[in-house]
Amino acid sequence: MMRLPRFGAFSSSILLAAVMALPYSSLAQEMQPAAPATEEGAAQSTPAGGAPAEANKSLDAAVADFWHYGKIARYDLANAEGQKVLQAGAEPVQVLEAFEKVVGQREREPAALDRWMLRFQSIDPLKETATQIQKLLQEGHYARRSMPEYIRTNIERLATNERGYANGISRLRQSGELSVPSMLDYLKDPSKVQFHAAIRRGLVDLGKLALNPLVASTEMKDPELLITVVRALGDLGYDSAVPYLMKVAADPNLAPTVKDATNVSLAKLTTAPSATMNVADQFHQLAEKFYYGTSSIASDNRNPTAFIWSWDEAKGLVKTDVPHEIYNDLMTMRSTEYGLKAGGGSMDSLSLWLAANYKREVQLPQGATDKTRAEGQPDAHYYGVTAGTQYLNAALSRALKDHDSAVAMKIIASLQEIVGTNNLFQTSNVGPLADAMMYPDRLVRFEAAFAIAQSLPQGDFTGKDAVVPLLGEALSQTGQTSVVVAMPTQDATNATVDALKGAGMTATGAAGAEPAITSANQLSAVDVIVISEDLGAPEVDRFLQLSASNAKLQGAAKIIVTKTAASVYAQRAANDPMVSVTQATDAAGLQTAIEAARKKAGSLSLSPETAAQYAQRSANLMRQLAIARQGSLDLSQAKTALLSALDDARPEIVKSAGAVLALVNVREAQAGLLAKAADEKTADDVKISLYKSLAQNAKFFGAQLETPQVESLSKTVESAANLEVRGAAAEARGALNLPADQAKTLIVNQAKF
Repeated sequence: MMRLPRFGAFSSSILLAAVMALPYSSLAQEMQPAAPATEEGAAQSTPAGGAPAEANKSLDAAVADFWHYGKIARYDLANAEGQKVLQAGAEPVQVLEAFEKVVGQREREPAALDRWMLRFQSIDPLKETATQIQKLLQEGHYARRSMPEYIRTNIERLATNERGYANGISRLRQSGELSVPSMLDYLKDPSKVQFHAAIRRGLVDLGKLALNPLVASTEMKDPELLITVVRALGDLGYDSAVPYLMKVAADPNLAPTVKDATNVSLAKLTTAPSATMNVADQFHQLAEKFYYGTSSIASDNRNPTAFIWSWDEAKGLVKTDVPHEIYNDLMTMRSTEYGLKAGGGSMDSLSLWLAANYKREVQLPQGATDKTRAEGQPDAHYYGVTAGTQYLNAALSRALKDHDSAVAMKIIASLQEIVGTNNLFQTSNVGPLADAMMYPDRLVRFEAAFAIAQSLPQGDFTGKDAVVPLLGEALSQTGQTSVVVAMPTQDATNATVDALKGAGMTATGAAGAEPAITSANQLSAVDVIVISEDLGAPEVDRFLQLSASNAKLQGAAKIIVTKTAASVYAQRAANDPMVSVTQATDAAGLQTAIEAARKKAGSLSLSPETAAQYAQRSANLMRQLAIARQGSLDLSQAKTALLSALDDARPEIVKSAGAVLALVNVREAQAGLLAKAADEKTADDVKISLYKSLAQNAKFFGAQLETPQVESLSKTVESAANLEVRGAAAEARGALNLPADQAKTLIVNQAKF
């Protein structure tokens, strides 16, 4: 018997490689039976979007080959086929359907498409192409599930049979809240009564996805349809619907049948129907849930935008697209508005509305718009200052409690425009502004101190001793992050300090808790404390305790450098926003940890430009306080900061600090002004400004210079090259009101005869 030739291992591998390198679409075509001929030469079909059938076949082939080559790890060929898919010019829905067709034929599990696309995106050679394709698939998913015809088809599928219902509700869940308007339209249409029972069932089976549009639908007046809506809300079982149902039950214009159905739904949600129910307070509680993102009514993150639904008697449900980031803020505002319209209740809904409005502005992505706001509608500041200090203070308390620095900053900016002796200092307790001066973020502390300072306080009040030191701290800002380091040895401390300085930060430190805290006096402000766990638990705990009672350190973020992630301080960090842990010891790792710790603590970044603005504002405020003279704030508390500012690298800050020192009665002021003005490195315009400040200080407080200092000033008066500098120095000398023998020296020395 004749035997067939046998292939060796080498020949078999070559054959296998050759087969695997063939396009999958070609293999599939070879293995498929010939298609039967159609009548009249197989008329060409036209797929969705108007693309010819040949283009569709080309897309299908590219998708099949991309899938095949990706799975056999021929990433070069997969990339080439993937680019064909991307360059085919097909609509996202067509690309999605092509992938679903190929995957449906080749794979056994429904989730294979998502699973393999995620895997392809994790493979470096295929990552970019796969990511672009996945983006196209996501666009296809959204485009298809939002198509009215797609939604209507699946609504009608609900009424076929149980299998049809299961398929229909599964696809309507993909459409999510977008399917609810069409479902309600069907329920309003008497010609579609055959679908009504299945749709009522479907509204409930949509689950949480139906809540957002359904609660908005409770505004409708159609009694039959409203009964369906309130029953669905009761059957869904989410207590966030309770305020809306209570609002319906309290409406005197609705039919008794509607109220009966509503009370039944309220009973299902464990809320006993009662004439004494407070609708306003219920909406306030819901608003609180929206504000903190805990309401069961939520935006669907599968959609590119969130939807704010409203009811129009003519159009039905109407949606307004908004960024997901501000959905909860807008729903907070809507809920509080419902509560205020219902009488306001016993809770402060107005301040919550204000807080949400400020938060909406903070959360709105850059370049995005809020389409719920009318053109020309005022900003949050307008409503804040209109409401007054009582409600702004309550909103500020919330922001401070939430560690929401950005919102706190906006509220304080509004307070700065309206606070004064009559509405801020009615009692010795200035409220949240005093708390804000102790807040972790320095910008919030500064703004709170500015608000109090510009109101020119007259008497004692809570937090008085913090105002001027904060003004001094603001004057010293340069935009660099300031860090205090505590390590077990001085060598380790020096190495860490040098590494942080090399990363562009200002740093100091020492070995041990108390020496490190003492070293913090070298810094004008402290943003972060870095503590090594190697100090030992007692010393670390002592450092944390001491820093909590230190005005300069208590607002700083604390980072504990641990040996392992299982450190006991990891648990503390999980519960305390001011404490973080890291295992990094290198400059790059510590820099990353510092940025994360500041963000966790709610600290806002401070650029050099912003730092200069704060320094200038602080100097201007201190000058106003000095001019007022009758206030209760002691500017001598900022003496060190003002004198240090004379050595600032920014000329305008030096001039401004000098202008404040001109009005402050501290002995070191005249000497400091003279020393900086006499420095040959000081620019002439700065010298002129400082000499004039020296003159002003002397006019108010008399001569406080020693004899050698007067002699130095006299030399400048006699010999300065710049006549304007010489003139300013002469003014300072004259203002000192020196004895006659000293005054006539200049005249004698210049005499020519």
